[in-house]
Amino acid sequence: MIKVGEKLNGSKLSSRSTAEFKVKQIYFDSSLRRVTYVELDRKEASNEKDAVPDHHAGEMLHSIQASGGQFTPDNYPVTDDDRKTKGVHKNLIVPYNQLTWKQDSITLNEHNEEVQSAALADQHSYTSLHKAEVLTEDGEELGKVKEVVIKPDGEIDGLELSKGFLSDFLSSEHPYLKLNESVNFQHGKVIVPAGYHHYLKK
Repeated sequence: MIKVGEKLNGSKLSSRSTAEFKVKQIYFDSSLRRVTYVELDRKEASNEKDAVPDHHAGEMLHSIQASGGQFTPDNYPVTDDDRKTKGVHKNLIVPYNQLTWKQDSITLNEHNEEVQSAALADQHSYTSLHKAEVLTEDGEELGKVKEVVIKPDGEIDGLELSKGFLSDFLSSEHPYLKLNESVNFQHGKVIVPAGYHHYLKK
């Protein structure tokens, strides 16, 4: 099992590309059955020459002065010491099945399929689900979502709940809500059938 917040959200991905990939957001389908998409931050490194002088190139500097030349970005002595690496960031959204788990490392498939943000219109983000209230249909409070637990293939197994800071502090075990078709996410709240709290596990 994989805890999304601890293992997936914010993690760096392995890839054959020279770019760096980091997970920014995870999305689930409307029925809370599967992880559907992952939003990535792609950082492409590029070397740009900064027009700041190399202070060790004194001889060249004096030579330009002696010849009556003017200092411009073209003749100002610049070396590799003055080159800065700047990251060009781009967001991209890929289906979850483009990720491969190998123990604790995640690899992004070489030929990944990018999708448009419109595909997220009816999806639930990890941010919206994390810390959402969990209630029974008759209004009984069961806690708040502490963690989303998934299987490597993307199927959501259940939700780890928090009963509050004090409860979390005093106990390392948290109530666990196994998900099925009777559990819904509506208006920012997780709704379960009345009496479902008897199925909470620790």
